[in-house]
Amino acid sequence: METHPDLMDPDWREHAEVDAWLGAEKDLRKRRKQASRRGFRVSGGPVFVLALIALVVAAVVVHRVQGRGINDVPGFGQPPKAAPLSGGVDLNRPFDRTPAATWAEGLAGITVPPGQATGGFTAKEVDVAYRTVTEAISAARLGSRALQNHDGSELLALLSPNERVRLEPTLTNALTVEKGRYLTLIGPNRLLQVRPRMTGSLTAKPGDEGELIVHASYTTAYAFDALPSEARRPADIVPFLRDEQDYVIRKAPPFAKADAGLGFGEGAGYHANMACDAIKTGILAPQYADKSKPVDGAIAVDEADTYDPTKPLPSTGNCE
Repeated sequence: METHPDLMDPDWREHAEVDAWLGAEKDLRKRRKQASRRGFRVSGGPVFVLALIALVVAAVVVHRVQGRGINDVPGFGQPPKAAPLSGGVDLNRPFDRTPAATWAEGLAGITVPPGQATGGFTAKEVDVAYRTVTEAISAARLGSRALQNHDGSELLALLSPNERVRLEPTLTNALTVEKGRYLTLIGPNRLLQVRPRMTGSLTAKPGDEGELIVHASYTTAYAFDALPSEARRPADIVPFLRDEQDYVIRKAPPFAKADAGLGFGEGAGYHANMACDAIKTGILAPQYADKSKPVDGAIAVDEADTYDPTKPLPSTGNCE
């Protein structure tokens, strides 16, 4: 075939190549036109189709994620939920609208100065005395054993041997008014799950030879739970205990070993906004629980001075 006369003619061969090129181009245009009429056709088999579907799904997911703003997320941009109220009292913030609103929680509210040499006690010994006294205050006014179980063992463990023997009958026996003077005792009315608040300070001065007297001047506020029908104002659920108490630290010698350590000195106290019938049995209860007189019959006091440990101790309480 390669020796055919037409193939041997250069002019004919050139003309044939041009015709072939034009024919191929015409055929290509025809096929493109037919494809456009039939619609888009995917080639590449099932793998390509699956990949394409995956891309479409991913695009939808991305669009949904990017299209969701902060305000669409639950909890964001929503108004805060109202706190539970009991009458006119916010049980989530029970100390609001009371003198204790700005007090610190627990012992953080009691100012303890740096120890300084006092009498026959070194600065380090005074620091130790301050620490022992704050532990005694915590055991008496904040300790769960006393508050929940009327158990005075935590306080007893901090006392000197002879002081422990003297006070053990009072702090371990049944409820009495005397026991309530040393410990905060809670009855059937339960405290809220918030820490009591305190304000006050410690000071030290020399006593007799071998004695250091640490004076604690402080007030403790407690918050009780209540039903809406029981409490109308914060004073109904927040009683205050004010203490002016001397603690005596003794050395051995000159004292016997059984007398060395922590003991109680002179003290006085004041209670306010509590149930009078309960306090007469040694129990601290909120004012609304008082069965002996209505809440509206409570004696009005100047709270700013009454609960301020730097002010003189009031001579009468709201049960007199």
